Amino acid sequence: MTPLAESSPYAVVSRGLGKRFDIYGSDRGRIWEFFGNRKHHHEFWALRDVSFEIPRGTCFGVVGANGAGKSTLIRMMSGVSQPTEGQLQVHARRPGLLDMELGFHPDFNGRENIALNCSVMGIPEERRIELTPAVIEFAELEDFIEFPVRTYSSGMQLRLAFSIAVHMNYDVIFIDEVLAVGDQYFQRKCIRKIEEFISLGKTLVLVSHDLHSIRSLCSEVVWLHAGRVVAAGDTQEVVNAYVDVARDREGRIKARIFGGADSPHSRAMAARVKSEAGHLVPPEPAPEEPELAPLPWFCTSEDPEFADVMKRALRQPEADAEWERTELVQDYEDTHGERPIITGTGEVRILRVQTLDADGKETSDFATGGPLTVATTFKTIEPVENPILGVALFRNDDLYVFGPNSRFDGIQQMEGTYDGVYTFFIHYPALPLLTATYRISVALYDKHHVRPHVWHNQLYEISVTCPREDHGVIEVPHEWGLVRHVSGDSEELPDA
Repeated sequence: MTPLAESSPYAVVSRGLGKRFDIYGSDRGRIWEFFGNRKHHHEFWALRDVSFEIPRGTCFGVVGANGAGKSTLIRMMSGVSQPTEGQLQVHARRPGLLDMELGFHPDFNGRENIALNCSVMGIPEERRIELTPAVIEFAELEDFIEFPVRTYSSGMQLRLAFSIAVHMNYDVIFIDEVLAVGDQYFQRKCIRKIEEFISLGKTLVLVSHDLHSIRSLCSEVVWLHAGRVVAAGDTQEVVNAYVDVARDREGRIKARIFGGADSPHSRAMAARVKSEAGHLVPPEPAPEEPELAPLPWFCTSEDPEFADVMKRALRQPEADAEWERTELVQDYEDTHGERPIITGTGEVRILRVQTLDADGKETSDFATGGPLTVATTFKTIEPVENPILGVALFRNDDLYVFGPNSRFDGIQQMEGTYDGVYTFFIHYPALPLLTATYRISVALYDKHHVRPHVWHNQLYEISVTCPREDHGVIEVPHEWGLVRHVSGDSEELPDA
């Protein structure tokens, strides 16, 4: 690792970087190879021909499947490991690596490990004494700071490691997966600190499987596979390509294991989803509602008939009457196996999700080319600023069909501080989906699109029927044509 010139606009430059590991079957093989002429190991290249540049003052992401070489790369950039070939330049007087496997002595208590890290960084005693209270306060470990670190949970170790890293005045911080270990409250706290860190002109390199964090924080990304660069550049382009490949692989694996959408596993999952969702759906409103004053209203549709239908359909006076500030904000997560069903940080509760037809009537049966409106009524437990509202469509074999949100669509009229009961809706004037059963996810994310205030994952089901036979997922507008070049004696085609 060689330093860059002060004038360089890049914090890290990698050119043809490679890392080889010599793997021995046993320690005896090392001895035999040392004294003999035969080779008793095989070579494994964890990285090969890796090139990229990281501009200063940015957050740079590294994505890829397990075993792609991400951790090997970040350890070389932080100076923990040396490359076998190529050139790696890091401009940083103080690079820091945030990795759960490095940096702590398990028998030292939290305070002693803070001192250890300060000593390694060459921080004077006076400065260490000044920093220690701030590190402990940010980590929120006052009650445990005198305990040995080996007694800490992984989340407590993360709190301490992250707090030390952000108070050490590093020029560059390399973070390897560890944000996924912490609870959602501390993850949001870390995100705010990362944004502050970048605003000061520092550089952050983030390795993570959490693509929401990558999309929201990183301006550029490198995608690794089997130790080589698949793509590097704009975050949205690289991550979208990575997700496409990962989704294709996951779909093939699920089809092989579970036997398709009509398998016992899929039917059991559907039953469980309906059961889990049942207690969240309030009773149906009374068929007749009193005349009410006009509701505050916003809609991007220019169809006045649709607006009138939705205004009538979405009146829910009982939701306003029942809203009280009696609930507490707390994380919740319900899963089916490894799959999240209902999760969130707790600032928002979803009261009702409706799928409405052209007349504003609730139904689960729709036709290809017909309209669909998905309406989500929610209440806030505490005020939330600029939540990102999203709806996603999946086929019942987990094929991700479409997932717009208010941030992607630039709906500025829906920005603001929410404090009350609301219904947001998304309208598809002409549903292009072909015959199948589909599931709907609804979510309200925080303003950074990192963590959900509330997320109902594929809890609401509709069926779509196409009036004619077609194959695939969606109906794409198209035309047919035929050009006649030569006519034979037996031609029976109709005249053009």
